Amino acid sequence: MSEHGWERLGGEVAHDNGWFQVWKHRVRQPDGLAFDYFAAHHERPAAGILALKDGKALLIRQYRVLIGRETWAIPAGGVDAGEAPMAAAARELREESGYAARMLEPFVSFHPSCGSSDQRFEIFLARDSKLTGEDFDRNEVLERGWFSREQILDLIDAGKMSDGLSLTPILLAIARGLL
Repeated sequence: MSEHGWERLGGEVAHDNGWFQVWKHRVRQPDGLAFDYFAAHHERPAAGILALKDGKALLIRQYRVLIGRETWAIPAGGVDAGEAPMAAAARELREESGYAARMLEPFVSFHPSCGSSDQRFEIFLARDSKLTGEDFDRNEVLERGWFSREQILDLIDAGKMSDGLSLTPILLAIARGLL
């Protein structure tokens, strides 16, 4: 039992698709009521990269099937088995934008939806990225571009940047004066 009175009574995998599992947990809350609690379990984190250059951030435009529309986001993706999150962030930057980071540093780590998933996002900051000469994955990415603070805020206001993986580091960078 946790110090706050919550108790996990047991659990089982209700679904496993190789990317994540859906767990059915039996829990008891502090007032004694027991119930089934479903949540997504991710074995590995997702990694993203906030690339900054000349007061602008690198964003990619993608079509997102689950919400049925295009959005702007930072380059990001899953961490492969045996891969370090920083290496995954560097790989995703190259694959999704054609840029390579000369140096990466950890920026922020967070759980975007801890009420329904244990997924963790590891975001890295790149201040000096260079175009590699390689193209980016046109299946995943429609367009790439460098955006100022004002342009990013306009995208957010227009609902064209709405995912938490991108919003959290972008807004933190703005709050810290990096954008």
